[in-house]
Formats: sequence, structure tokens, C-alpha cells
Amino acid sequence: MRSARRPLLASLVALTVLALACTDATETTGTTRATDTTDATPTTTSAPPTTTTDAPEPLVDRLLVLDDTGNVVTMDRTGNNVAAVTADAAADLGYFQPNWSPDAGSIAVSRVHLGSFSLVNFDLATATQSEIETDNNAFYVYWSPQSDRLAYLSNGPGGLGLAIARFGEAPRSDSVDFGAPLYFAWSPDGDQLATLIGQQRLEVRDADPGSEASEIAAPGAFQNPAWTDAGLFYVSSVAGTDQLVVGPPDGDAVVLARAAAPAVFTVPASGTRVAIQAIGEVDGVSASFQAAPLLPMNRLVVIEIATGDITQVTEGPALAYFWDGAGEQLLILDQEEGARLLRWSVWADGARRELVEFVPSPTFFQHYLPFFGQYALSTTMWSPDGTAFAFPGLVGDERGIFVQAVSGGAPAKIADGAWVTWSPR
Repeated sequence: MRSARRPLLASLVALTVLALACTDATETTGTTRATDTTDATPTTTSAPPTTTTDAPEPLVDRLLVLDDTGNVVTMDRTGNNVAAVTADAAADLGYFQPNWSPDAGSIAVSRVHLGSFSLVNFDLATATQSEIETDNNAFYVYWSPQSDRLAYLSNGPGGLGLAIARFGEAPRSDSVDFGAPLYFAWSPDGDQLATLIGQQRLEVRDADPGSEASEIAAPGAFQNPAWTDAGLFYVSSVAGTDQLVVGPPDGDAVVLARAAAPAVFTVPASGTRVAIQAIGEVDGVSASFQAAPLLPMNRLVVIEIATGDITQVTEGPALAYFWDGAGEQLLILDQEEGARLLRWSVWADGARRELVEFVPSPTFFQHYLPFFGQYALSTTMWSPDGTAFAFPGLVGDERGIFVQAVSGGAPAKIADGAWVTWSPR
């Protein structure tokens, strides 16, 4: 997923946010990205009063937070009923990007201690944990849909690599592929992986150790594939033309649109629609509604899979966009031209509601935002009922983790920290 090549969104974000987010003296990550070791982030404000319980809460509607001490905790949407997952973070021991399993029964987190690296799985039902050593920090983790395996990216002796960890009585990790940049998606049944390495290889393979890869198509310029029950979404290159398609990886695919520039898309779990943006230096709308319409440049659109209908959502470029669990609401991050702050808004039923302006945390900006299409497969900021979303950053003069109601109003600060993801149920 990482490479020396600038991410697709970097040209949109760098000039306006990078200096602000990365030079903020009051919020810094603990180490450099070369090792991706810890997310511990000092803050200058205090969190609201909380109540803490030693008894495990039902794993429903919970937020997973890397707090200002560097430890992993869960809490409810008000910031109360806090339950510690880890309690040993220190200057020489850090945690990075904790992530819920799809069944909300486990939490996986990367761990670094005195230069050694591992993946730790916390089984919340049994209150047990298992650990697998890794060559370097696993800077991106993505559970299988069945919550029984964990695919992850890390830098090792062979370069940027994809591996699969299996926990349980005999934890083990098996390499899958190497290359950069590297993006991937689990099949809905968890038996296969689709992998994209640059614009060189787009392949599918069984998720078993040593399985052979089969070529899907010649890849076009896009960030990552997405796989739902509706099929595999990807951009292929045919006779020099990039086209967004969906279908089985080993069969005929349906062409949804053409793209004249690199594209980033997100797909809800239902696979019934796709939010996509073609990102290029040439501005303007150039959609032609025909069998394979040309996507407008630097405009976010939604394509309905059943009908092919295209709805333009934004008049300018969007920095990121995320579907809620039902696939009915689209959370959009953008920035008005010349503005200092970023802005969250929600699009649903053809209308868009602007909600809150903020400065993103460096963790969110550096490690999440440029690769949001991949993170949209494995994490969510949306509440399970679609009534709110959570994010880290600076709102006014308050820094920390915030929950914003879709209905409007001011966001509520619930904790100090730099990383948050909502439970999947």
C-alpha cells in the first residue's frame, strides 16, 4: 500500500493541510513512519469526565480508541463505560491502529517493544490474547469477513509484503505477496484475496498458504479493489482506456464507466452502488451518459449498479468518502477553496448536509486519509445505526476524539486520542 509514488489524493491535500497538520507542535506522533511504531499523541485538552467499569460491556455500539496514554480502550458513544484493552503502553512499548473484527468479538493491534514487532489479537469473549511476531510493524490490518484470519501489510526483508495471520492455539503467519504499492480485498466468503500491485498486477488467489495467483485483468489507474456479493469492483485497462467494472474475477465483468484519470472508489457492503472520483489536473465535467459514460473530472459521483444512473454529489474535489453500513448515506470530507479547515458533510437521498469543520489529527492525515479507499474496507467511522460518526482532530480549541450526529449540532468530544473506529454492530 505504501510506495515512493505519491498517493492519488496527495496532490489535492498536500498544499492546504500538510503544513498545518504536520507542524502542529501540540500534536505529534511518537515515531517516524519508517517503522510505523506508535500512535501515542500528547494532547493539550482534557477529556470529559468518564466512568470506568471492570466488567466487559456488550460488544455493541462501541468505539475503539487509541487514547492519549498510547493504550487501547473501548467506550460507548458518550465516552463513558470505558474498558481497557491494554494498560502497558510506555516509551519503549507502543500500539498502532487497533481494529475490530467484523463480528466485534476480537481486536487486533500492532505492537512494538524495544525494536521487536508483533500482532496481538485480543479475544474479548474469552478475555485471552495471542501474539504473532512480525519482521516489522504491521501498519495496516484487515480482518477476513469471517473474523478468523487477519491480512496485514508490513515492510520486511523482501520489501513491502502482504501476509495472513491465523490466531488460536497455534498462531502463525504466512506470506502472500510482495510489491509496492500494494492494495487488496477479501472475497465475501473469506476464501480468496484480490491483490493490486501498482498498475502491473491485478490478481486473485486462494487465501491458503502457497496458493497460486491468477491474473484478473490488466489494471488501470486506481487505488484499490473492493469485493462484495455483487462482484469484484476494479478498474481495468482495455486498449488504452481505463474503465470501472464489476463482476466475478474469473468471468465477464460489467462496464460501469470510463475514467480519464486515476480513480478512487468506495462501495457499500451491499454492492448496489459505488462512489467514485477521477482525480486529475484538468478540471471540469465531461460526463457523457451512454453505455460507458466518462466520469467527470474532480467531481464525486455515485453510480447505481442496477440502472447505471450517475448522480453528481460535489461541485469540486472530495478528499475522502465513506458509506454507512446500510449503503444509504455517504460521509464526505472536503475543503472549500482557500479555506484553512476541512469539512465533514453527509449526502443521502440526493441532498447534502454540511456538519462540522475541523483540523485532522496528524495520525488521521498521514496514515489514513491518503489511503482512505483501502481503509474503507477494514474500518468504519460510522455508528452501526447510521445516526453518527466519529473522527479524531481539532474542533475549535478542543483536540481529541469527537462524535458528530448526522442530524446536526455541535460534535461532542468523548476522549483524548488520535485514532478511533466504531464497532461493526
